[in-house]
Amino acid sequence: MAVSSNLLTTFLIWNLKMAQPAYIQKTLRMKPEVTRIFDDLDNWLDYCRFNLIAFNPSDMYRSDAYRNFQRGQEYLERKARREGRAPRQGS
Repeated sequence: MAVSSNLLTTFLIWNLKMAQPAYIQKTLRMKPEVTRIFDDLDNWLDYCRFNLIAFNPSDMYRSDAYRNFQRGQEYLERKARREGRAPRQGS
């Protein structure tokens, strides 16, 4: 059963706030880089599940399948940006 990183992060932060003094809470929170890795891992897992690709977390950022996934994501982001623009005025 996969647990989303946001739920896991919320649970960890809640436990840290309840169990630790304030000076320790500052050092044990999820940093943006770590959050990004967990989000990428969740997205990669979903992609592997839907496309019947063997999921191996150590292949993330390295395998050809992940590169294809990343290219597809970048294409979708570019497409969304293009469609979000206002039409050009003039000729």
